[in-house]
Amino acid sequence: MNPSPQRPLPPAPIRWAGLIAIVQSAIVLAFAGLLVARDIMGAREADLVSDSANISWVGTGTAVFLGLIFGAAIFAAIWMMRGHQWGRGLVIYLEIITLGLSYFMFTGGLWPAGVATAASAIAALFFLFNPRSLEWAEARHGF
Repeated sequence: MNPSPQRPLPPAPIRWAGLIAIVQSAIVLAFAGLLVARDIMGAREADLVSDSANISWVGTGTAVFLGLIFGAAIFAAIWMMRGHQWGRGLVIYLEIITLGLSYFMFTGGLWPAGVATAASAIAALFFLFNPRSLEWAEARHGF
């Protein structure tokens, strides 16, 4: 039985961008876990106003949404780091959204978190649009 040939690793900038995306997504998934824990412990959010009994599960619903989105982002980053072209677009999209989120951190007074978030997104985008990364992407698509 002849094993299928190993896919060559992408250039280092692609792998670094994937690592950044995985770390960012893991942080969001940890936050999602915190939201579920708060719902289970019965914590109330004063900003949420509703007569519905389901209001106490908003954190869990948000956590499920975050799990789907950022779970897919982790999968895409790993897929990209293993040499597949598919994950790159989703990781780029994640980084653009993350850059936008940093703006809200700044306007909300969370300067340290905003700086760290913006810096990580800019670094990942720099790696994704590095000339070596673009050559790799172009070769993978066969332009």
